[in-house]
Amino acid sequence: MNTTDTLQSTRFAVYLCPEAGSPYYQLGSTLLGYDVRAQRQTELPAWIDPAWQTAAAPYGLHLTLVEGFSCNAADLPAIEQEVRACMACLSPHAALHLSGGHVEAWNGGAVLAHVFTPSPHLLMLHAFLLARLSRFVTHSPFEDELAEHPERYQTPWEQARMRLLRTPRGLDSFQPHFTLVQPYTGPDPEGMRSRLQELVAGDGEQRYRSVSLFVKPGGEERWQLQAEIGVAPATAISSS
Repeated sequence: MNTTDTLQSTRFAVYLCPEAGSPYYQLGSTLLGYDVRAQRQTELPAWIDPAWQTAAAPYGLHLTLVEGFSCNAADLPAIEQEVRACMACLSPHAALHLSGGHVEAWNGGAVLAHVFTPSPHLLMLHAFLLARLSRFVTHSPFEDELAEHPERYQTPWEQARMRLLRTPRGLDSFQPHFTLVQPYTGPDPEGMRSRLQELVAGDGEQRYRSVSLFVKPGGEERWQLQAEIGVAPATAISSS
């Protein structure tokens, strides 16, 4: 589920983004009407109204590890360096896996999401990146949401997360997902969910070896791939 965007500020996020040539990436980019890797629009299927993708399309197909926070543009090189430092801490055998994929309808059917269970290593990486990158955050989209809806995120742990990490989401309640449609305003959310489930039925298990740092320059609407940062490959250990 994508948060409200602000065009004025520079923003960064850390995502899982399927490889450009993978069938799942091609399918997702078609459903969204936007190929974020190629920075180009794609033709939507006839059964998807363009109005149903106004929130999701600018992001492209992605799974969020670290939310799209605002930052100082001058800090982007340091943010990339921090992500690289975090990834360098993983052993070559780190299992960044997703399993149990299925499509759910959220927010009364307005959001159709392909939801997964993270592997323990991926859950650890999410928490590690979130903790290390929070110092670069200058503004959080959840602060805007709370200003408009102060009744939200009122549990003690959500408030503690907002103070420390600038997001009420994630950690032990991390719910990794690819947003496939948002905002759906059609008459049949369950029918849309079922149709999407059929399309992604073969993509319920996914494995990754890298994370993607995305940025949205201030004043622009769409996100861009800044860097693909992988787990270090296994190297032979020489014996003495």
